[in-house]
Amino acid sequence: MRHGNTNGKSGQVWSRVNGLSAFALVYLAIETLIGLVGAKLVLPRMFPDMSASQLDARYGDGLLFLSVVVALVVALISQWRVIFDAEGAGDDRVQWLTGRRITLMALIISLTLFFLAQLVATAASAGMSSLVSSVGLRMPGQAGDTSDPSTSAIMLFYAFIFGPLAEEVVFRGVIMNGLRRFGRVFAIITSALLFGCMHGSFVQGLFGFLTGLVLGYVAMEYGLVWSLVLHIFNNGIYSGILPRVMESVPAEIRIGVGVVILMVLLAGVIGMVVKARSLVEYCKGNRAPKGVYASWLAPWFLIFLVVCLVMAVVELIPGWA
Repeated sequence: MRHGNTNGKSGQVWSRVNGLSAFALVYLAIETLIGLVGAKLVLPRMFPDMSASQLDARYGDGLLFLSVVVALVVALISQWRVIFDAEGAGDDRVQWLTGRRITLMALIISLTLFFLAQLVATAASAGMSSLVSSVGLRMPGQAGDTSDPSTSAIMLFYAFIFGPLAEEVVFRGVIMNGLRRFGRVFAIITSALLFGCMHGSFVQGLFGFLTGLVLGYVAMEYGLVWSLVLHIFNNGIYSGILPRVMESVPAEIRIGVGVVILMVLLAGVIGMVVKARSLVEYCKGNRAPKGVYASWLAPWFLIFLVVCLVMAVVELIPGWA
């Protein structure tokens, strides 16, 4: 069964994708501009005797935290009705929880898919590193990095609370649920594409897109609360915080944790094989009607992609910080 039949309503999906892409661009612009203006203009004038590296070390975490908080507040205010299920929100309202109860196997499979996404992004990072170095560019970061590995209190709040909350509300909450009536698979893929591009990095964008597909499915079927839980766990693993914590524990504990992780991954692979047919049926039963993906040609959607592409290219230029 297809969800969200759009016969005679191609203009609606086009308009919806266009509007939600503009919303994503505003969120990205606020977050990016606060960081750039603060790092390039405000802080150097306030502390002229400090170098850029010193300013980043002392105030970088706070600036990052401020940017995401402001962007989140603007998103909450502008989309209050759909986020908090106010009167008139309709079918576009954010589903914090659905009537479907998440299973342990679903969580294990999700974590396994995160790990596989990390492997793909790491391979892409290795290939891209050799390519960009051959033309005099620089590789900006490691695959899967979601934040600076700092363990300051501000960075912990960012990595474990405000960062995941902002991104889940914006991309899996407002955007994905805003497109749900045009097909669940279409909504998941479109929100994941915008989420991946938002990172402004080729490798991290790939990792973001792949994990965005997983988070989108979880949010769609079980609710935004569960995608938020998985997002927080993902940040703990790939931000560098949890690995640094593990370095301080005895070797026996690290070995034990490693064994548990391997068992979870094995169970996840087995679960994916068992559930493969169900996933195919889900995609068939929830695919969008013909012509819906043409809405990716909407002006603000294309502008968003171009802006993110420029950010990704600029990140490769030596001397850009």
